[in-house]
Amino acid sequence: MGLPLQASKWLSCPILIDQHEMQALMESLGDFWIFIVQGIIKKDDGPLSKEAFLQCYETYIEGLKRGELVETQQLKSCFASVWTRDLEALYAIPVKEDYQLIKIEKPVLQLQSHRFTYSSTDGKFRSMTFGPDAIHWGIQFSYPQLFQNKAYHVLSVKETPNFPNTILFKTLQRWVREYTSPTPFLIDGRQVNVPIRLGKNCFSWINQHPQLISNNLSVRT
Repeated sequence: MGLPLQASKWLSCPILIDQHEMQALMESLGDFWIFIVQGIIKKDDGPLSKEAFLQCYETYIEGLKRGELVETQQLKSCFASVWTRDLEALYAIPVKEDYQLIKIEKPVLQLQSHRFTYSSTDGKFRSMTFGPDAIHWGIQFSYPQLFQNKAYHVLSVKETPNFPNTILFKTLQRWVREYTSPTPFLIDGRQVNVPIRLGKNCFSWINQHPQLISNNLSVRT
């Protein structure tokens, strides 16, 4: 059995892109697997297909375009998945007879539902905050820079055969820089560029986002 991941100095990419941009991003990354790591799964389920992930993501985006926030268990599971080129980065823990938990042992791309808040008191945007006023904003991809192996040696996660997911994350970073931009929020008529990223295809509908409306926020389009 493996050991739980011990890693630090995480780099993150919080992005909101539409379903066509997500498909383009996934195609740019080449071959990788998607695994659900939230909750138990059946032993014979295997990895989640890219098509199933895209279908789930499309449901989320089409909801935002209609001014609705879609929250289903399937969507929560997809947004808490991991992407990996290295199957040995994961291990399974049997649960009962026909179920298992997928755990992380080595660095992988970790996904989280991304949320942020804005405080009119200090004029600050805060990423990955929770609470009733937190605004859902796509996905945050994270990847560590340091990793502790089974021998308790701390290693730098460089582009080597030992860390095939490093190039996966760097490819994602390059795509994000090219096809998304910092989000230009309008605050009291003044543009404030915030590091959370927005896909270029999203500008035509982003102000339909129901939580932007309820928080009296808007994006310059």
